[in-house]
Amino acid sequence: MDQVIERTKQETSMIETWREHLEVHRSRIDDDPLANPIKLLSREILQAMQDGTIDSGGIEALVQQLSMTAFDERAQRVRRYMGEVDPQANLLKVAELVRQRAMAGDEPLPFAEFRTLVERCHFGIVFTAHPTFSLAQALQQDLVTLALQRNIDGDPLAAEERAEVVARASLARHRPEPQLDLDEEHRQSLHAIGNIRTALADMYRVIGDVARELYPDMWITLCPSLVNVATWVGYDTDGRSDIGWSVTLSKRIRTQLDQLGYYRDRIAGLRRSAPPSAVLEANLELIDARLALSEKALTDELAVLEAFDAREPSTVGEIATISREMVADRSRLADSRQLAGLVERTMDLAEDADTRRELWVLRAEIANQGLTAARTHVRINSVQLHNAVRKSIGMDHPADDPGHRASYLEAVEELIRNVEPVSINFGSVMHEKATAKRVFMLIRQMLRHYDASEPVRFLIAECETPLTLLTALYYARLFGVDERVDISPLFETAKALDRGIDLIRGTLEVEAYRDYLRKRGRICIQTGFSDAGRYMGQIAASHAVERIRIALHDLLVETGLENLEVVIFDTHGESIGRGAHPGCLSERFRYYGTSHSRKLFTDAGIHMLQETSFQGGDGYTYFLRTESSLAVLTRILEHCFGDCDEGPDPFYDLTHRTEEFFAAIKQYNSQVIDDPCYAAFLGAYGVNMLYPTGSRALKRQHDRGVGAADLEHPSQLRAIPHNSILQQLGILANTIGGVGQAVDKDPDWFHRLYRESPRFRRLMNMVEHAFMFTDLDVVKAYIDLFDPEAWLRRAQLEKDDQHEEELSRVADFLEQMRQHYRLARIFRTFHKDYNGLARALRDHRRMTRDAGDEPIAIAPAIRDNLHMLHALRLAIIQMLMLRAVHVPDFSDRHATTHDELVAGLLRLDVEPALALLGEVFPLTETDQKLHFGEQASYQGDDTQSYGHEHQKIFTPIARYHDLIRRISSGIIHHLGAIG
Repeated sequence: MDQVIERTKQETSMIETWREHLEVHRSRIDDDPLANPIKLLSREILQAMQDGTIDSGGIEALVQQLSMTAFDERAQRVRRYMGEVDPQANLLKVAELVRQRAMAGDEPLPFAEFRTLVERCHFGIVFTAHPTFSLAQALQQDLVTLALQRNIDGDPLAAEERAEVVARASLARHRPEPQLDLDEEHRQSLHAIGNIRTALADMYRVIGDVARELYPDMWITLCPSLVNVATWVGYDTDGRSDIGWSVTLSKRIRTQLDQLGYYRDRIAGLRRSAPPSAVLEANLELIDARLALSEKALTDELAVLEAFDAREPSTVGEIATISREMVADRSRLADSRQLAGLVERTMDLAEDADTRRELWVLRAEIANQGLTAARTHVRINSVQLHNAVRKSIGMDHPADDPGHRASYLEAVEELIRNVEPVSINFGSVMHEKATAKRVFMLIRQMLRHYDASEPVRFLIAECETPLTLLTALYYARLFGVDERVDISPLFETAKALDRGIDLIRGTLEVEAYRDYLRKRGRICIQTGFSDAGRYMGQIAASHAVERIRIALHDLLVETGLENLEVVIFDTHGESIGRGAHPGCLSERFRYYGTSHSRKLFTDAGIHMLQETSFQGGDGYTYFLRTESSLAVLTRILEHCFGDCDEGPDPFYDLTHRTEEFFAAIKQYNSQVIDDPCYAAFLGAYGVNMLYPTGSRALKRQHDRGVGAADLEHPSQLRAIPHNSILQQLGILANTIGGVGQAVDKDPDWFHRLYRESPRFRRLMNMVEHAFMFTDLDVVKAYIDLFDPEAWLRRAQLEKDDQHEEELSRVADFLEQMRQHYRLARIFRTFHKDYNGLARALRDHRRMTRDAGDEPIAIAPAIRDNLHMLHALRLAIIQMLMLRAVHVPDFSDRHATTHDELVAGLLRLDVEPALALLGEVFPLTETDQKLHFGEQASYQGDDTQSYGHEHQKIFTPIARYHDLIRRISSGIIHHLGAIG
């Protein structure tokens, strides 16, 4: 123990020394503008590693300590982001909000108006499986515990309990779950959904208490909703080929089993707590029996589906068997209205007030969520719909080809007019090759066998033409699900955001589609930030999304469809790279659900239902405890029930200049995204600094393994890893990019709008936050690792011959890679734009905040910790590079050459390289226990062991790479999320 304490003191002392040296290096900038403090500190750390001052164990401990500092700061940020977290305070706030909305002066609203208020859904939470599972769930739990300052029982966290949590987190490796597949993502989503479910039940109890106080004779007839929960985990097949129909259906069944289990627990609790009553007990037993029978059937079906393999005839036969059983089974619950009716009848029989109240809450839960823990969102790509209908309409050209567009639309309209619904079975699903048709078939089977009352959202990615929506309607009618399915286009590409409202306008010109919307009573759209955020710039994308909202309002008024409910699902993530406002939850909701657009819908009498995604592990963090879930729900209710009018906002009056401002941002980002030097920047290390953070691949299908070709365009990366690379290299370019140049067009206009416009100020708060976490010294330090001249200069000054040769060999490889020129060029592009933004922000603070020369910057302690993490990682990368040039040569009969493999290692593409090296240079041992009757001194190449190479080269490279990725986790903590 004494040794541990002493080592901790040494590590703390070393970190403090680094901090002091950083200050010294920063002070040098005044005399030497080219001095780079992070780079200079990394050189010191590298020297200490090379001369043995810091051993491998010490390096690991330093990584852990710096990461823990970031982890603790992240917990504080989560706390600030959620606002009030005390459950009692939040429940009192819910009661206050409902009561305020229920009162008209000193008198309650008419009961009918109150019923409309509480029975309407005002907000939707959607869980997605985006690859942001950057932290193991046990560590996430510790993070939330520290944020809430409450133990697992909900009591305030005692000092010794906090110390225990910190100690546990200090010993854990800060990385994702080792086994991070779709099953794990689905399990985590159900855990989060379960906590929301519990918090929602508490909210319903509060609403019931308020309603009973204001409407004592009628409250029992209410069925509150307010917030619903949906998921696409396991149902999103856009860009994925690993989620087959049986996987989707099995995840849907697991979601239903989770909910039925919850209902059974609720019934069991009522049976324990209710006063003795034979009639009540009999009804509760009946409900439990129906739930148990359904559970049993679902469990049997799940086992068959999870074992299904289309290549195995026996599993195909088992699908047929359970399908027959499903059709014949009349005892299972297949419609939540059946269950709700049983609960309502039991509620009428309950004489005890508490029992009746709990049954009232249970009925509301069933009405809101049905038989599943979360409503179903399926998602496919528009191309999949076009491929499905291609032969039916003779589509030989792109859907929006001007020379054929009209005829394709007419052909699909004809299909819709003449469609006759068809019947299907699971054999139809199994044998269907077209993804779009198969998904509609699955929806049909879900509605028939699992919950006929459930509305299903049909999301279409990359939706850019009316043909896509009309094709979806055709298949919805063909498979008989159009009355329960909400077709929703996703607008997230630059083209879709520009043309989105024209797409809807063109679709509304078709009478069949207008009839469909009227029957559904709603129109649904989805807006996204993935591609838009990087191709247009995050700020320009946010403005484009709001334009869609405003234009949709205008279009509905123009076409006389104001009686439709408008559902807007905004898919943004937790990090600033994907559109979530960093300030707090309240600011986040106002950021995309703008006051201006909400007021437009309200004034027109249009109910607007806002939905938002919480993406992957980062998003689930807020729902790992019931207390945190209740905090989020309370902030949602504050947003929905609060006054949405922020007063006059000149942002919406200065249309011409506003559009020019965002056009300048868009133009800058469009130029950067197509610059080959930007692709080189992203591809320098690619995702190799990061652990895999989800079941969905980080890279698109362009790589060819070891020695893969350079990244040719950012489109070869998915959005989250694209943004994550920027974050790890110290520049949030997709958020700040182009803003400096846009400001330069009219600085006076910028300062005035910032001062007077809440909307513009909220946008610029995003930019300021990204600016604070952008550090050009960090960016330059990573770029300079690819500069052959820097390595040659170090070789020139090196006194040890062996080290001189190592440095020269690194320089030779870097010269062959020819990366540095492109990286330096894009850096200058970044630098110029950054300077413009820095000047604009500095001038604005002087003009409006009386802050003098105080910079917009993160807290000094956070900055120091970040700089030390980067400096340490830079040193470790250099150690890896120096080891990489010692990889021995090997024959050209393998999939790559020696030089390609070493070049891959210099770019941290370690795992495939080490896998190949393990084959080329095997670590083998001769079994000495076997006797062959005669001695042999000869050892062939196949029996030769390369222990030295493994010990001195391969194993250290693997260890360095893991440390590099663990440091990335520490940087993620400071940013608060990944991607």
